[in-house]
Amino acid sequence: MKRRFKRIYIFSLILCLLASCAAETFPPERPPRPVNFEREEKAPETFTLFWYVNGSDLESGGANDAGGAFSDNLAEMLSALPPDNRFRVLMFTGGTREWKTEGFSAAHNQVHLVTREGLSHGEILPEGSIAEPGVLAEFLRYGVQNAPADRYGLIFWDHGSGVPIGFGYDELREPRYMDMTALAQGLEAGLQGEKLAFIGFDACLMATAEVAAACAPFADVLIASEELEPFGGWDYAPLMRALGENPAIDAEEIGRVIVNGYFSSRKHPGETLTLSVIDLGKIGPVIEAVDALAEGLHSLLEEEGFSKVSRVRSRTKYYGGANQSVDMVDLVHLAQRMKAYAPEEAERLIEAMRACVLMNRHTAGAPDSNGLSVYFPYENEGVFKNHLDLYLQSDFSQPYLALVRDFTAQLERGDASLYMVGLKANKTKNGYTAAIPSEWHVLEARGVLAKPRGYGVWKLLGMDYGAAYDEASGRVRGAPPKDGWLTVNQNPAFAYREDGADGMALYSVLAELDGRKVSLAASCQDGVFTLLGAVPEAKDGRIPRPIYLPVEAGDTITLLYPKLDVRRPGHEEEYIRGPSFTVKAPPEFAFSPADGVYGFMLVDCYNNEYVTDVR
Repeated sequence: MKRRFKRIYIFSLILCLLASCAAETFPPERPPRPVNFEREEKAPETFTLFWYVNGSDLESGGANDAGGAFSDNLAEMLSALPPDNRFRVLMFTGGTREWKTEGFSAAHNQVHLVTREGLSHGEILPEGSIAEPGVLAEFLRYGVQNAPADRYGLIFWDHGSGVPIGFGYDELREPRYMDMTALAQGLEAGLQGEKLAFIGFDACLMATAEVAAACAPFADVLIASEELEPFGGWDYAPLMRALGENPAIDAEEIGRVIVNGYFSSRKHPGETLTLSVIDLGKIGPVIEAVDALAEGLHSLLEEEGFSKVSRVRSRTKYYGGANQSVDMVDLVHLAQRMKAYAPEEAERLIEAMRACVLMNRHTAGAPDSNGLSVYFPYENEGVFKNHLDLYLQSDFSQPYLALVRDFTAQLERGDASLYMVGLKANKTKNGYTAAIPSEWHVLEARGVLAKPRGYGVWKLLGMDYGAAYDEASGRVRGAPPKDGWLTVNQNPAFAYREDGADGMALYSVLAELDGRKVSLAASCQDGVFTLLGAVPEAKDGRIPRPIYLPVEAGDTITLLYPKLDVRRPGHEEEYIRGPSFTVKAPPEFAFSPADGVYGFMLVDCYNNEYVTDVR
């Protein structure tokens, strides 16, 4: 059976429009200090920052998780109030079950104003999901009319999941997420010809070529992250100070302030970070270059077969963390991987990106990050099976959409039904080896440690990335790691690994935390492990959470191991629960010897994972 150990996220998205209705007054039982928009004649170079906040479970805390993320960012904003009325912030709030700051109502969509006098709570806006383009449009129209300025900026605050899913997770209403078509509709209807200085996404995975193309008609600059963002998000105090001191500051400099503040914040020690500033006025040549490169990839797909394109895709920098790919890949790295097949088209795209990316910062944990990603389905079956049709209907590069359509069709046709193959890893003087038939189209191999659990049932205790597959000879070679297998509190741990720069690696260990399925995320640098926290399993239509749940004293950790059952070919992913322990001190990660049978996990061009026969 094909082993789908990688997470599959299932999302639901319903696109509908907000019915227009008159704004209501603020309920008397929640008396606010009235918003004072000060409609006197504007001073030169005024600036209004629109903050579109979907509080979601990041603010409410969801199912007993950490909450209050918006309230923390609001406190940063209020710590650096504008010195005068040339700059102010108008925010929209909705989409959460609970606000942690007094004066915010979960029952209504609401506007609030931040000026030199502090925070004022204002009118209730028409009800509806934050994902409805009409809700976004209503807020923007309201803002331009009631908080007019010479220049505007817009920040989207919440979850992000790249494309085709998009922005947001409304806890209260459907649709939950705003795709890029809906976002562009909301911007066009709301701005009514006004152009923003910048659009920013304080959200995960939104620095994509598709997002940039959708936003280009409405703003000068895009500020967003290719990778997941940590729970704390941006630092808003530097942005408030910069706009308060100089509302005439240009859009590129605003982006630099946000990026540098994000990286210098003490909120994210040891985290993997990316953030880029994109000149939307130069996105056109990028999309034209994407057209040309996509045509080259399409020709390769038609003439030389699926496996070569799959090899290019599988080795391109992806985002979402170890064992959490959301099928967003770095655009420049994709072009670099394509140079052998389409050198002119690849170089054209690289040059266009150099002109378009004004600033790009990333930590050592995110190598090959160049500013913008693009959706290329490969690992996350849940997304492309449920949302590919929506993506293919978008206004993005038509040659690229055709490539994605035809590549994914072949990817699905190659879906396998066996997980254990009749091929044994043979012992040699230096380890183990196996000859792989060329028709299997294997792209890579990993070492695995297995142990019997009864007749025909095995559990995978660990996985090592030291094995190597040589395509020329068709042989895979490997040996049990000299330093031992990854262990947690001296127990073998099955983990996926993502390599970073300077010898850093990120491990994602299958486990339960107090009965809830998670991945324990740990980084390793120079042999020293740091537990980052626990990443909850995505389920019930949820997107990957941009947070690490804390692992605290008294918590119970149970390790999980993938189950192989040779008697039941074709069964779905199953796990065997392993040892449990109560956390008294930070769990100890190490490499230690472990008993078991050594074999290989083979990954083919269809992203199927097979295990050699360990019987």
